[in-house]
Amino acid sequence: MEKKSTVLRLPSTVLSAYDIGKVRSTKVVTDGLVHKTYELKTTTGLYILQRLHPVLASAGIGQDFLAVTRYLEEQGFPTPRAVLSRKGKMLVRDGKDVWRMQTKLAGKTIHVLKDAKMARACGEIYAKFHRVMDGFPYRFKSTKILHETEKVYAAFVKTTSKVAPGFSLGEAADAVEFVRRELPKYFLPASLPMRVIHGDPKISNILFDTKGQARAIIDLDTCNRRPLLVELGDAFRSWCGGAEDNPRNTFSLPIFRTAWAGYKKGAGNMMTKRELQYVPKAIGTITLELAARFLADYFDDNYFGWDSSRYPSRRAHNLARALGQIAEFRDYQKKLPAIKKIVH
Repeated sequence: MEKKSTVLRLPSTVLSAYDIGKVRSTKVVTDGLVHKTYELKTTTGLYILQRLHPVLASAGIGQDFLAVTRYLEEQGFPTPRAVLSRKGKMLVRDGKDVWRMQTKLAGKTIHVLKDAKMARACGEIYAKFHRVMDGFPYRFKSTKILHETEKVYAAFVKTTSKVAPGFSLGEAADAVEFVRRELPKYFLPASLPMRVIHGDPKISNILFDTKGQARAIIDLDTCNRRPLLVELGDAFRSWCGGAEDNPRNTFSLPIFRTAWAGYKKGAGNMMTKRELQYVPKAIGTITLELAARFLADYFDDNYFGWDSSRYPSRRAHNLARALGQIAEFRDYQKKLPAIKKIVH
């Protein structure tokens, strides 16, 4: 989903901070859930300019993004390049807003994975990414770390326990109760190996070529060291489910079978036996973790972006997303024995 825009919608102080030639046109890119993203066409090429969400606008995240993209480029892994300002800065500040620019890679984005060939390609490119990043000699600066499930759950419980007077759990009550009860059952062991992960491997963060091959991975500002299982759980949740806000969401075994085959082939002997043991469980972990995050924002109403053409409010969209994840989780539970057979 993209909407045409004019250059005038972007602050001239931000555009002039970069040496990218003359801006010919811009588009508002509506794929992301957090940042405000623009595609720029200039006399020197195509660029992505983002107004960063305050939670992800720290100097540490900016340094991490620069280090990750430079390392990937050195290793020959397709990656957008960070574009520094004329002053050599990764981030440009304009009042309260913080902006970041990168080159735009060619490729197609999809939101629901239905093709088995593409599923295999997804598994293969993420296995390659993990193998490359296993040798990354860098200490991450960011303290914003995704998929700390126990912390997400604690924040979710705290938020849903202190609902403001006059504002009940209402239509979210059943979903809140379900996640409160089920998510602790899916906490992963604390002693798993730490590896560099992408952090947000949803299907729309993979670029495909015209033949359906995975060309690149984008949105590299959430990389950090975490157990590999949280990445795989999130990847298979995204790739094997439908649209996140589909109330009849299911978990596709055919997609999982081919995606796992692609990942296993690409990973070789990188994963330990203990990591392999918990792959099936991790899918449920992250599916419910995301439901908890959507439900927390249903009440906080300040984080995720939302589609105003389909929903009357951010809260409405967040509730739909949470229900979609719960629906996928319920179907995943029914298929868990089959998932275990595929992995093992």
